[in-house]
Amino acid sequence: MTVARAAVSSHRGGRGSVAANLGFLFTETAFLDRFAAARRAGFTAVEFPWPSGPADAVVAAAADAGVKVTQLNMAAGDLSAGERGWPNDPTRRVQWREAFAKGLALAARLDCPVVNVLAGNRVADCGLGEQRACLRDNLAWALPFARRQGRVLLLEVLNDRDTPRYLLTHLDDAADLVRRAGSPALRLQFDSYHVGRLYGPESVPQRFAAVATLVGHVQVADVPGRHEPGTGQIDFAAFFAELRRAGYRGAVAAEYVPTAGTTAGLGWLDRPWW
Repeated sequence: MTVARAAVSSHRGGRGSVAANLGFLFTETAFLDRFAAARRAGFTAVEFPWPSGPADAVVAAAADAGVKVTQLNMAAGDLSAGERGWPNDPTRRVQWREAFAKGLALAARLDCPVVNVLAGNRVADCGLGEQRACLRDNLAWALPFARRQGRVLLLEVLNDRDTPRYLLTHLDDAADLVRRAGSPALRLQFDSYHVGRLYGPESVPQRFAAVATLVGHVQVADVPGRHEPGTGQIDFAAFFAELRRAGYRGAVAAEYVPTAGTTAGLGWLDRPWW
């Protein structure tokens, strides 16, 4: 069993078995205050995009709140401006590797089992083959460092409606990269929202089943709207049944846009899906 699959105990429902994504939830408060806000709401685990503030403050906030960090994104530029990392850019190879080293260092300090690596937006005046080769090369360079620390790296598929320039907008392409790497330290991040947008909400349980052996982390939001599970068209009862059938024991993270404030929308955690 990989570190990522041991990140959270079996999914039996409730806030203690789901990680709160602090980039989406508890945004009513300042970032460093969200750790404590999540704990007060009953969460024992969190995840977040690369923080803009000092690493020491992030480590202290997680420790003071008593929450486990189950995933973090390495630096990927200004996400709000549409940036999605640069491991595919041959001209920024050194810069990406420096950012990766910082991400792995923060993961070690937080004892965070998995680090998400956004694949980057397509680079103008650079062929897709060259960009994919650069991504593979950077991952091949990074994986030994991750393995030595007992960390798992994640590749994430994003939908091409919200992120039309993103390099990986097909689940099969990302799965192929993971298979070709041939390392348990590289897994897929499966986001129900992005998969639902790509292939239709009705297909999400089956799409998970098709790649379940490659998945190291799961994020949930409904389609359309990217709101709480149960507000849209994904059959989450069937989806969580597939997680159980596959024996998935990694983290499930809530990465959605609350419809009416974070705490007001947490009732979905009490649904009989688990």
